[in-house]
Order: sequence, then structure tokens, then C-alpha cells
Amino acid sequence: MNHETKINILIVDDRPENLISLENLLKEDDVVIYKAQSGVEALELLLKHGFALALLDVQMPEMNGFELAELMRGKEKTKTIPIIFVTAGAIDAQHTFMGYDAGAVDFLYKPLDTRIVKSKVKVFKELEQQKLVIQDQLTQLSQALKWRDDFLSIASHELKTPITSMRLQTQMAARSLQKSGSKDISPEKLEKYFMTSNKQLDKLTRLIDDLLDTTRIRAGKLTVDPIEVNFSQLMTDILERYEDQLAEANCHIESEIQKNIMVYCDPFRAEQVIVNLLSNAMKYAQGKPVAIKLRQEHGQAFLTIQDAGPGIAPEKLDAIFERFKRGNKHEGISGLGLGLYIAKQVMDAHHGSITVKSTPGLGSAFTINFPNTLAATL
Repeated sequence: MNHETKINILIVDDRPENLISLENLLKEDDVVIYKAQSGVEALELLLKHGFALALLDVQMPEMNGFELAELMRGKEKTKTIPIIFVTAGAIDAQHTFMGYDAGAVDFLYKPLDTRIVKSKVKVFKELEQQKLVIQDQLTQLSQALKWRDDFLSIASHELKTPITSMRLQTQMAARSLQKSGSKDISPEKLEKYFMTSNKQLDKLTRLIDDLLDTTRIRAGKLTVDPIEVNFSQLMTDILERYEDQLAEANCHIESEIQKNIMVYCDPFRAEQVIVNLLSNAMKYAQGKPVAIKLRQEHGQAFLTIQDAGPGIAPEKLDAIFERFKRGNKHEGISGLGLGLYIAKQVMDAHHGSITVKSTPGLGSAFTINFPNTLAATL
């Protein structure tokens, strides 16, 4: 529960001096007091706000406390609010029964005893706080269940796709062998089978890694092991390793990489973030150039990967770093929607940042920032 949550209490009395006196008795940092001088005014407040407790004066003109309580019990929003009746003197058994029948949980008698008032109100404050804690736990449980359902739905679909593709490749290869024998299958055809299967295995491995990382993040066990790294060389090596994939996606790289930018980072995790951003560029901006710029400014390293894809709508920008959220949904483009979520967690673990600027129809530019860079002395 949010420890800053305040509890609302309603006090109703037709005499202003009584309201002021009772307000002073109940005033605390975690309590908000609402005052009403009539039943009608009280009903207006009851419909606008939620209350942990209502203290109602019994004897009021036009609408007395019992009548107000009856109206409260007849409305869905107010029927469960605990009511304490405040009366100027002892009331007979019939009126006591009327009060409890109207929904009273207790009575207070004037002149009010400070200790009794505070003690009784404290009970209902604690009950309300417990209720808020339970509501918060139920909300978290509901979110966890929704996350689980989303997780199972998306994961089962995404994991099934590469497995299905690999099965088809295997079946095709088996049929070819049965039909013509191994001597008639050309090395080129076999190589194509193996390459396609390997791509699907790579995809399956990435999906499983993402799922494992998400589990680690939720358990607070995502770790980084920073060492001094030549970030410029790391970026160059990554581009060389992914040269064939970038060429296959027809993404021409326009790179501007400052030399010998040294940072403290976990090279495995840093590469994970960079590869995720490159993969997104290849997915969403096939056939278009990708601009990469690595620079050092004021002792910090900034890497920007800018594509010329469809861009992201402004209202979706805040959500793209959340689990299972994607800036764009295009047919034929698969994914769990975990890559940017993991990337943000990795950058947070480095005390760095990841930001995005995007214009629909013109593309997106993602920038990661590693603090604590060192000027190379090479």
C-alpha cells in the first residue's frame, strides 16, 4: 500500500462549533476531514468521495442522522461506510435500536471524551488501512495473473513458430532423402536446409533467453559485471558479426563511430541491448538505411541507432519499454515484446539510460547512454 494514502472521514453536524471541535479531535497527518452542516450537503460529499467512517449528529433539522443513515444504506457506494452516531444525551432503547437498524456501529455522547473519540475512530482507521492493504494485494495478484496469462499466450505462440518451421524443414529433407536418396541431394540444398534450421534455432534461443531474463528481472536477479571495455571496438565487432543479416534485410549501414571510447560496462549485456536495437531496425525498416552514431560527450558515451521505418505514435512511446508492449504491430513480424523492456532494465542496472525519439512515417532513433566513460590513452 502507498504509505502516503490518506483516509477520509466525514463529520456531519448542523452546528459549526461542533464541527470545528470534532475536527480538532480527529485531525492527524493521515486523515482528511470533510465537514457537512446538513444531510443534503453530506450526501453530495458521499457521492464524490470514498470514506472510511462517517460521524453523524442525530438531531439535525430537515434530515436527522437516522434518516441520513437510511439513505446511505440505500446507495451502493455508501452502504458499507461505518457510521457512528453523535448525540447530545442518552437516548432510549427504541432510538438505540433505530440507530443500529439504520447501520450504526457505535454511539458517541456529548460532551465528547477526547480519549474515547480517538480510541473508537482509531479502530476504524486501522480497519480501513487493512482494507487498503488487501485491495492493493488483490490488485497486484490480478496484475500478476494477467501477466501470467499474457506470458503463456504470447510465449506459446512465439515458441511454436520456429519449432513449426524447423519441423517442416526436417520433413522436407526427409522426403527428399526417401524420394531420391542422399546422392541426389545437392550440397546447396542441404546447406539451405541447415541454414534455415539454424536461423530458427537462433530465434528459439533468443526467445528463451528473453523469457529467462524477464524471470530474472521480476525476481530482482538481473546482474551486470562491468569491466573496462573499448566500446568503439565492441560496436565495430558487432556490426561485422551481423553484416550478413543486415545485408539480407537490405539495410545499408551508415556508421559514424568515434575511436577508443572506453566505458565500464558488462560487454555481454551491452551487446544484448545493441543487438536488440539492430534487430528491431532490421525488422521494421527492411530495405532502408540505418544510421549508427557513437560519440563521447562530457565524459559519457552515447550510441544512437536510427532507422527509417514506420515510426512510433506519440501515445505509444511511454509504453514501449514495458513487458509485452510493441510500438508497432505488423503482420509477419514476430516477437514477445520483451526486447526493449529487457534493454531498459539492463541500462538501469548500468546506471545508464535508453531513450527514443520517433516520428510516425519517418522512423525512430534509440539512444543508449553509459556514464563513467574513460578517455583512451591508446
